[in-house]
Amino acid sequence: MKNNSHLSIRRLVFILIILQVGFLLLVGKLFKVQISVDATYQETAGSPWRSPRTAAIKRGKILDRHGNVLALSHHSLSVYADPTYMKTDPREAARRLAPVLGVSESKLLTQLRRKDKRFVWLKKDMSYECLDELRAIEKDIRGIKHEVEQKRAYPKGTLASQVIGHINDQNMGEGIEYQYNNYLLSARERQAERRAEAARNEPINLLTDGNSADDYGYSVVLTLDEYIQYTAEKELAAACRKWNAPRGTVIVLASKTAEILALASYPSYNLNDYALGSEEAKRNLGVWYAYEPGSIFKIVASSAVLNEGIMTPESTVFCENGRYRLSNGRVIRDVSGKGWLTLEEVLHKSSNIGMIKVVRQLGHEDFRAYIEKYGFGKMTGVDLPYEHRGSLYAVKYWDTHSLGSVPFGQGIMVTPLQMVNALNVIANGGKLLRPHITREIRDSSGIVIDKKYPIEVRQVIQPRVAKQMTDILVGVVEGGSGRRARVEGYRVAGKTGTAQKAEKNGKGYLGKEVMSFMGFLPAENPMVSIIVMLDEPKGARFSGQIAGPLFQTVAAQAMQYLKQTEFFGPELQKTPKYAPVVTEQTPTQRFTVKGEGL
Repeated sequence: MKNNSHLSIRRLVFILIILQVGFLLLVGKLFKVQISVDATYQETAGSPWRSPRTAAIKRGKILDRHGNVLALSHHSLSVYADPTYMKTDPREAARRLAPVLGVSESKLLTQLRRKDKRFVWLKKDMSYECLDELRAIEKDIRGIKHEVEQKRAYPKGTLASQVIGHINDQNMGEGIEYQYNNYLLSARERQAERRAEAARNEPINLLTDGNSADDYGYSVVLTLDEYIQYTAEKELAAACRKWNAPRGTVIVLASKTAEILALASYPSYNLNDYALGSEEAKRNLGVWYAYEPGSIFKIVASSAVLNEGIMTPESTVFCENGRYRLSNGRVIRDVSGKGWLTLEEVLHKSSNIGMIKVVRQLGHEDFRAYIEKYGFGKMTGVDLPYEHRGSLYAVKYWDTHSLGSVPFGQGIMVTPLQMVNALNVIANGGKLLRPHITREIRDSSGIVIDKKYPIEVRQVIQPRVAKQMTDILVGVVEGGSGRRARVEGYRVAGKTGTAQKAEKNGKGYLGKEVMSFMGFLPAENPMVSIIVMLDEPKGARFSGQIAGPLFQTVAAQAMQYLKQTEFFGPELQKTPKYAPVVTEQTPTQRFTVKGEGL
């Protein structure tokens, strides 16, 4: 019994010795780490050039298709003081700081005498040129400090503001800044690894004048053209003000590639004053705003009956002299009474009754199939966040009410981008393409690491039907409801659309309308497909009077510019080679493709 007791005591003593040795080793390790950290701190504190704060990689640039800078980052130098920590006479401090900071002595003196404050800004967003002088002052005057922070700048101000967007410190935001955030910051991880590796030997100086390629993350090159974007925004704003429309949008597509050359929304805001912009002004209406399209939607049923061989452009329907009663008792009226009209005339005169008769011949199941083939009811896949898919509720749950609304673009919801992309099917020989707004991604050395190619989604209608529809839509502009959209020197294929806005309670219409015009030109070899949309304009009854002239001004200026730009014009006229493979979408890169270049 006694032996067992001695054995237990020896074991306990042994365990205590082991614990003490372990404790001493741990204390020694902590001491070593503390000494190392202190040494590193003293080294970095004595050399602001080596501070991690000054070594941050600048966010990558956003460029238009020609390399014009739409967004960039730079390091900003700011100076502050702790008045309670200063021992130097504030008048002496103000005298030395004034010429360096470019601030009057009296203003600096007011700040430096605030002994109730532990922190006051003396000057923000300064040039690096005065850094050496500032460091000399900091060495002599305790309580004067500086910091370097990253600033995002938008040289064009309001241009493409909803497209470029914004991102906050919680990685939430809009536009390209949000969509391609990982790319724009990609160099940060690479440079951080390099800094960590080199930190074992000596700190790396990454603070430069902003011209070093190593300073930047990846650049995102957009398909936007600065001039066409500016033109679209300018003319849209003028039209909205003229017709007292609270909002509107203009989209310009390159017909053969579905590249977005302009995506304008009204109202707009200045990206450099993000906090002052209204929430409405920050919305990208081209992809976000879902609305009833009205008569521009008539291209779907018309092309469907031609593609199915049910009708020809010369086939006739009786338009009931402008008044047609459905089986549920609802009466459909045309603006002016017409009798027998050909399919071509139904579109030229935009007869709602005629289009109902066309859909009845097609059948609602085939009608639904073509609506979905054209891409409605789902997102286009454009590489922008918050795209709306629209709504096909009235198509899915088809009834007599659906028959009396959907054929002429009421009772369904689409986005302007979906609508112009559907028109582009006709412009592009029957092919549905995926619209995109990013052209390529470049690393900090300017090397292209990812290029976007045109993607053919599906063949919607036969090429001969696309040609028939083109001829019909040219007639709409040359002799129908779209005469005010004519562009001198070009044949324009287009369609007007006026849609009544339904009340929120679903019991009728408010009397407010959405007016649109969409078209492409030149009709025989399309270069651009354009949609203009004004919400709730006032002062005219028909979209041809309001949206038609807006289309004309945008299209005319765009074509004049393309004609004069040797670099750009031929690029849009050649037939592209489509990417054969589409991979899964990701949050930072909505599509990645493989295939031959343009």
